[in-house]
Amino acid sequence: MRAGPLTARPAPIRGPALRRPPRPDLDAIAGQVDRLAALAAAGASTAAAFRYLAAAETGDTARLAEAAAQAARDAVPLAPVFAEAEPVWRRVGATVALAVDTGAPLAPVLRAAAVGARASVQLQRAVAESVAGPAASARLVLLLPPACLLLGWGFGFDVPGVLLGDPLGLVLLAVGLALLLAARAWSVRLVRAASAMSWTVGLRLELVATAVRAGLPVQRARRLADAAAEDCGLQVPAGPELEDVVRFAAEAGLPVVALLDAEADRLRRAALAEARLRATVLAARLLLPLGLLVLPAFLLLGAVPIGLAVLRSSHLTF
Repeated sequence: MRAGPLTARPAPIRGPALRRPPRPDLDAIAGQVDRLAALAAAGASTAAAFRYLAAAETGDTARLAEAAAQAARDAVPLAPVFAEAEPVWRRVGATVALAVDTGAPLAPVLRAAAVGARASVQLQRAVAESVAGPAASARLVLLLPPACLLLGWGFGFDVPGVLLGDPLGLVLLAVGLALLLAARAWSVRLVRAASAMSWTVGLRLELVATAVRAGLPVQRARRLADAAAEDCGLQVPAGPELEDVVRFAAEAGLPVVALLDAEADRLRRAALAEARLRATVLAARLLLPLGLLVLPAFLLLGAVPIGLAVLRSSHLTF
C-alpha cells in the first residue's frame, strides 16, 4: 500500500527540462471509463465489465482490466490493483473498490466515476494548455544567447576563438553559461508551480457519495472513503466542504448524495479558475529570470564576444 500526495502526471512538468515528457492518452482512458459505465448500466457485473474492457484494449489498460476482473472474480480487494496505475485509473479504482466493498449499485457509481474522471482529465489538459504558452516563450528566450553567438560566428567573426582562446573569453563563457543554467532552473521551477494540479480534486466527496449510495451513514462513509483512496495510492486532503454539505443537507432535509456530487463539481471548477490565474501570472513571473539572468547572459555570450571579435579582426588590442 502506497500513500502520498498525487498530482497530475506528467503534469506538473517532471524532470529538469521545460519540455514535457510523453503523456499517456488521458482522453482515451476517460473513454475507457465511459465504456465501463455503459457495461455496468447494461447489467454487467464488476468482473464482466473489466473482462470485456480487457478484451477490447491492449497494453497497460488490458493488463490492468484483466487484473481487476481477476480480483473481482476471486472476491479479493480491488483497490491494490490500481495502486500503481495512472492517476485517473486510481480515481476510478478507488470508487469501484468502495462500491464493491459497500454494495453500492455499480452502474450509477461508474457513471459518477466516469464524470469525475473526464472532468479531471479536462482539468489537467486545460492547465497544461494555459501553461504551454509561457513555457514556450521561456524556451525561446533561453535560446537567444547561443543563437546570437552562432549568428556572429556565421557572419565571419571569430567568436569561438574569443571565448575559448582567451582568458577573458573563458570567463565570459563560464559566467554566461552559469547565468543560462540558473535562468533555466528558475524558469522550470516557476512552470512547475503554475502547472501543479492534483488528481484528487473533488474525489473525497465522490467517494463519500458512493458509500452513502449503499445506505451507509456519512461518518462511516467518510472513513471507508479515506481508506479506499489510501489503498489506491491516493491521499485525499480533508477540507471543510464535506462537513458543510452534510450540515446543509441535514438542515434543509435534502438528499446528501446530489449535494456531494454538485460540490465536487464546484471544487473542480474552482481549481480550474485558480490554475488559469496561476498560468496568467506565470507569464509575468517568467520575466524575472529572463530579465535578470538571460539578458546578462545574452551580453556575455553574444554582444561582448562579437564586439571583441570585431576589435580583433580590426587588429586592435584589448
